[in-house]
Amino acid sequence: MDWITDLPYRVITKEIFDKYNINPKNELRLWTEFMTSDGYIANPHKVIKHMIHTDFEKPIIIQIFGWKIQKLIKTALDIQQKYWKNIAGIELNTWCPANNVMKNGWWSALLTNKDELLDTIKEISTKLDIPFSIKTRTGLNEDDKKEQMNFLIEASKYCHMISVHSRTLQELYKWDWDRNFIYELKNKVNKNCKIIWNWAIKDYEEIVWKIKNLDGIMIWQAAIWNPWIFTPHKPSLSEIYNTILKHLELMAKYEIFTSNISQDNLSIETINPDLKKIENIDIEKNYKKIHYTPLLFRKYLHQYLKWIPGWKELKELCNKTTDLKENIKYIQNFFEKII
Repeated sequence: MDWITDLPYRVITKEIFDKYNINPKNELRLWTEFMTSDGYIANPHKVIKHMIHTDFEKPIIIQIFGWKIQKLIKTALDIQQKYWKNIAGIELNTWCPANNVMKNGWWSALLTNKDELLDTIKEISTKLDIPFSIKTRTGLNEDDKKEQMNFLIEASKYCHMISVHSRTLQELYKWDWDRNFIYELKNKVNKNCKIIWNWAIKDYEEIVWKIKNLDGIMIWQAAIWNPWIFTPHKPSLSEIYNTILKHLELMAKYEIFTSNISQDNLSIETINPDLKKIENIDIEKNYKKIHYTPLLFRKYLHQYLKWIPGWKELKELCNKTTDLKENIKYIQNFFEKII
């Protein structure tokens, strides 16, 4: 998710998974935020933040979107050439239904011309030496599902993995889903193509009983407030408190790190930095470089807190400030009263 699954959030989630996962067969696979191929070709340092990752996050998949075939191909090939040793694959997003990009022909709009999209998938896949995947929906609308099924069966010949959101484009964000479409799809696709169900799972137990014949479950909104969702572990108030502070501070250090990125330093060390290099950044010495972290952290904080009695008072305080130290003080005072 854009502005959600950034490096700090992925690191927090991976640390929790490594600590509490009880099944050695389970694998946590992470995706970057989606990055525009048009932006990458025109001015890479403006969008490269969406692709920054550490070795700690492996295996990680770089997610791109766009509609101009040649730019998508050029972006995928450039990423492979420069960064292939550090990534598990490249994914084309044909899922998101946001109006502001649909009108440009991106994301789910690509499904309106399945023949052209299939040609794009074929060309990218055959030119890449690393795994290629797509993220999509069950179709444009109910009448399109049969055609979408046939399209995905054909696309599976060229994809290592297909993640399917269980709603049509017409259904947008409605709380409806079609699991049977995805279970059926798994039985019909190329056996070498993994099928992942993309849906708002509520907890780990739901993952276990819904996975059935699928190769995995992709979680989105429910993971924002609950990075523990990939494990059966239920956090205590103290653990939530410590995670909030660690997440907030890591976001601040990450903002400092990315503030130094320019067109001239897009090296592998920038795109694939050592996590310790970010964690060891001195916030106090670089405090003037922190501008957006308190604002951007609100969406996480609201979700972390929403099940805790009295959380709205803290939410209101943090919504009124853009100063990191004030945010930390408000959070500390709130939890000191309830732990």
